[in-house]
Formats: sequence, C-alpha cells, structure tokens
Amino acid sequence: MSSTLLFVFTRLHSGTIMRLTLFFPLISLALLASCSSPNADSDPYGTWVGKLITDEGQCPTEELSALRLRGNSLVFNPGLNSSVLHGSYHEGQQNYHAELVDKGMNNTPYRQTFDGYPVGRAIGGTYRSPRCRAHVTLVRR
Repeated sequence: MSSTLLFVFTRLHSGTIMRLTLFFPLISLALLASCSSPNADSDPYGTWVGKLITDEGQCPTEELSALRLRGNSLVFNPGLNSSVLHGSYHEGQQNYHAELVDKGMNNTPYRQTFDGYPVGRAIGGTYRSPRCRAHVTLVRR
C-alpha cells in the first residue's frame, strides 16, 4: 500500500512540476507581447530606420536612412548623408511628408521628397530626388 501511495504522489508531483514548467514560459510570452511596440498609425513618434531600395537611378542605399517624429516635427535623412528633409506632423495624421529644396546646377531647384505612411508596426515610404526614386520600410529603433 505504501508503495502505491508513493507512486501516486510521485506522479502527481511530477505532473505539477510539468504544468508549472509550461505555465511560466506562457506567462513570459504574454508579458513580452504586451510590451511590444505599438503600431505606427497609433504611435508614430520616435526614430525609425531602414535601407532605401532603389527603384530607379542612383540612390544612397549603402547606409541606413532615418525618420524621426518628435512633437510636430518630422525629419528624414536618406542614407544618413548630409541631406536632411524637414516636414511637419499633426497627431492622427496618416501620412508623412518631408522635403528639401537646394540649388542644383545652373541654379535650378534640386528637390528631394519623402512620402511615408504607416504599415502595421512599420512605416513604408518613397524617397525621390532628381537622381533617383527608392522605396523604404522603416522599423522603430
């Protein structure tokens, strides 16, 4: 009789440990999921980075590009070069536009633009200049 009770106790004890062993990873996953970054459409503020992918021409694709939304200000830096495109953002807005107009050769305007939009937890967009057109997917940094 005592060996039967010992067997039953051992089985119950190992089952409890097994259940607890499975319980803690599930709780951890649930906590991690709740701490994940919010969607870009509901909270776009912060720094977003990604590499340009050239559609046409010669774009700065070697380095990361960065988009920063802070307050009412929007700044896009293609390929982390010396060009900084500025724009404005208003809460709830579902598109992002920044541009820079420099003097080009023969004093003609050299216009660079970035147009972006939220895509789930990322921001998609298009960068255009007289030399190139590229698309980019930016993720929160």
